[in-house]
Amino acid sequence: MMVAERLAELHFTAQEEASTDLDDVDIVQLDPFLRGLLFTDGTVSRALEAQTLAPVMVEAVEQTQAAAPARVARYLDVEQTDECIRRRVVMKIAGTSSAVWAESYVVPGRLPPDFLTTLGGSPRGIGQSLQQLKLESWRELLWFGLGPPPQWSDHATSATATLTRFYRIITQGLPALLISEAFAVEMRSGIYHLMGSADSAADAAGGSAGDRQQAGTVAGDRAVSGNGAASPSD
Repeated sequence: MMVAERLAELHFTAQEEASTDLDDVDIVQLDPFLRGLLFTDGTVSRALEAQTLAPVMVEAVEQTQAAAPARVARYLDVEQTDECIRRRVVMKIAGTSSAVWAESYVVPGRLPPDFLTTLGGSPRGIGQSLQQLKLESWRELLWFGLGPPPQWSDHATSATATLTRFYRIITQGLPALLISEAFAVEMRSGIYHLMGSADSAADAAGGSAGDRQQAGTVAGDRAVSGNGAASPSD
């Protein structure tokens, strides 16, 4: 438990903010996959695909100019009257009920001029756009907790709870993006899991078993026919 508390305190620099609208959750209550998503500073869609072995679809729900709410403005170091780009997307894992909702506030003036154009043409969103532009940046994890799906979600899943985290992306010494990600979760045997992850794991295991069975059949056929034996060198 001490290690878990130390990890959260070490990596989330503004955890006290979570008490505003999120419930506390101990990271020992999260399965290893969720803990990895919570602490990752890489591309979430890539992490989802690597774990589930299924394609992840990123759908832009909204991208518009909007004034920064008070807390957003504070962590972006801008005035509340300053306009940002608000972008909302939903990530879905093929063949599962999993969903991840992400909302970003972007300060365009702190990013390369072609960032928004690159973002609009990227199927993987902000993470891939930053990589394409080779922009030097780092992510500061801010706070996390349990909460409901965002109000703007399409309610396409039966999720009633999410593991939500906030972080900001800093480049050239200034925060350029503030991002919240809400992972639909479900509790099984007292542990929170990404919703639908059991289905994707079963599908992956089934596929692996099928591959092994097919490989065994091919190997057996070769042994019977003699095609699997090494040919003489002379």
